[in-house]
Amino acid sequence: MVLMNLSYRTNYLHTYFKTTVVVPDTNKHDYTAVWLLHGYTGDDSAWIRHVNVEKMAREHNWVIIMPEGRNAFYSDSNFIPYYSYFIDEFIPKMQNLLPISKSRAQNYIVGSSMGGYGALKIAFLNDLQFSKVAALSPITDIEHFRDNPKGPMPKNTFDSIFTSPEEIAQNQLTNIYNKHQPQQQILTLCGDEDFMHEDNIMFKNFLSIHAKGRYTWMPVKGNHSWKTWGENIDKVFKWLD
Repeated sequence: MVLMNLSYRTNYLHTYFKTTVVVPDTNKHDYTAVWLLHGYTGDDSAWIRHVNVEKMAREHNWVIIMPEGRNAFYSDSNFIPYYSYFIDEFIPKMQNLLPISKSRAQNYIVGSSMGGYGALKIAFLNDLQFSKVAALSPITDIEHFRDNPKGPMPKNTFDSIFTSPEEIAQNQLTNIYNKHQPQQQILTLCGDEDFMHEDNIMFKNFLSIHAKGRYTWMPVKGNHSWKTWGENIDKVFKWLD
């Protein structure tokens, strides 16, 4: 198993970004790629710190790519044009550097919390690139998240990314889905004690109608924590497989 810590200067963002990658030792040239996104306050090491990512890569024989997301909500903003960087620069660079497939069927995107929102948003906007998306405790309603007293992100930080009601509406997952009508296989899960559980149930109801036959809801015990995600990530990867 190869664990790679990459750092490069992105022309898009004019700074250095980090990525952690796990590559199996089976010497393939077209591995399935799992793009694994962290949540708010995390970095490219977040999943490695809390979950045995190498074990999952070995069991499934997949390359797992964990980019640094800062606190950018995986979105374009005056704060940072992260979404455009991810799609236009980061993915092509990883595809050129790593022995991974470019086919839709062999690219999955997964995330937790803010990374769950990012995974769903990126997948919904790029149906031709990703065949499956899974989100653990995702932020499914960004307006409710902003105003939730239990939310960890200060409102002024949120407002530096989504600067107006119009931008919030444009970046709501339900609106993105309705506009682009993606055809991926979708899975979401959320602990029954999560502070965003109600929002996740509303999103589950939406997808159960609009993505009928392609959507899986995984009810789990737990709160908004790495304990919950760590206890369920193996199930998510088995679903991907």
